Amino acid sequence: MQPGKERRLVTAGILLGMFLAALEATAVAAAVPTAVGELGGVSRYSWVFSVYLLTSTTTVPLFGKLADLYGRKRTYQVAVAFFLVGSALSGLARSFGQLVIFRAIQGLGAGGVMPVAITIVGDIYSLEERGRVQGAFSGVWALASLIGPLLGGIITDALSWRWIFYLNVPFGLVSAWMLHRWLREETGRTEHRLDVLGTVSLTAAVTLLLLALIEGPESWGWSDARTLGLLAGSAAGLALFFWQERRAPEPMLPLDLFKNRLIAVASAGNVLLGALLFSITAYVPMFGQGVLGGTAVDAGSILAPILIGWPIASTLAGRMLLRVGYRTMSVGGATLTVAGSLLLARAGAATTRLEVMAAMLVIGLGLGFLSMPYLLGVQSAVPWQRRGVATSSVQFFRNIGGAVAVAALGALLNARLRAIAGPGADANAVLDPALRTRLAPATVHHLVSALLHGIQGVFIALAGLAVVSFAVALLFPRGSAREQMHQESP
Repeated sequence: MQPGKERRLVTAGILLGMFLAALEATAVAAAVPTAVGELGGVSRYSWVFSVYLLTSTTTVPLFGKLADLYGRKRTYQVAVAFFLVGSALSGLARSFGQLVIFRAIQGLGAGGVMPVAITIVGDIYSLEERGRVQGAFSGVWALASLIGPLLGGIITDALSWRWIFYLNVPFGLVSAWMLHRWLREETGRTEHRLDVLGTVSLTAAVTLLLLALIEGPESWGWSDARTLGLLAGSAAGLALFFWQERRAPEPMLPLDLFKNRLIAVASAGNVLLGALLFSITAYVPMFGQGVLGGTAVDAGSILAPILIGWPIASTLAGRMLLRVGYRTMSVGGATLTVAGSLLLARAGAATTRLEVMAAMLVIGLGLGFLSMPYLLGVQSAVPWQRRGVATSSVQFFRNIGGAVAVAALGALLNARLRAIAGPGADANAVLDPALRTRLAPATVHHLVSALLHGIQGVFIALAGLAVVSFAVALLFPRGSAREQMHQESP
């Protein structure tokens, strides 16, 4: 166990890493509509989010395994390095294609930063302490959430969206140095055996699925042989992945984990939680800037309440979890999420920013209450030597849910947008305030109406996902948090 002073310094380094992740989730989301409007590619808007989630998803279990094999410190530093290189390159992107590629590199590192940081917390704090220390993490997330959208919008409007990506660099460097300097851990834990085939097959399966969802309906149509071929290839890759995980000596995602009902339900819940969170992060700023009109600051501020509600709820959940249990907490959070999603599904041309922000706050509170049992429950249900891969599975399932949902909802949005605007219409202009002012009022009205029709379909689908998340929360096993902890054999 870390000494008191060193533990505090390690915690401070992890807090900086969390701040890095929060800025990524807030400032970048506020800047993306402007970036896509400038570079073009609104019909492939979801790629900017989906490719980041793709690479961060498929590397999460790998980083979790590396953390168990080679140590948390070294793995964290490698992840931060990839993240910062990708961030810097994203700021230098000169085309939509380059931005997508560099976001993929950024995602490679993101697959390790958050889960390894959370694993370190699980190592240096007891279950009772983790609930309390989560308050500090939630406070940092709340601060970044308050600063991020407005800072992202201000920098985008005053300088350029490119500078948003450079914000990550100083925080990442300091965080990596602090853990290198003060984190103590044992070495030589186990034989090094990585599941390369598992990682490659899963990456291929998810990549082909995203290509089918994003490019298929846009370029060829659902019934085209190329789209069907991509879907068939994705299914084959997934089958290969499950075959490999059953036979691998050290699988990247041990399937026996899911024999534990708590982990199985939490994994399904995390898929839906990620689908809701990342889809809202992608499409609500588009609604705020493209439909309601305004600048990048407006796009960021409309998203801010969800990022304030989450840490408030997770702080309360950390303090209450041992008393009320995982199931009660998850059902309560799912109820709030459904309520907020139904408010968002009512959004239309006459909806005000305050109404959308109210829905964001309710959803944020709900997701905050949901996130704690879905994380701490998994972490506490396994022994130390499996905590890295188990904790990383939380981020894995959230990201896989987000990647697929953002892509699928992007296809839905494009189909509905084309139905109103027509196949040749260019909606990029209404996302860029500078280009929007050059359009005739009638053209703006037509494009905004088409964009609204597309986004309304997305919001209704999100409400449906929220209802499914409530049903999953009801499956959470009953009992106290202590009763569901892993018990070491005598």
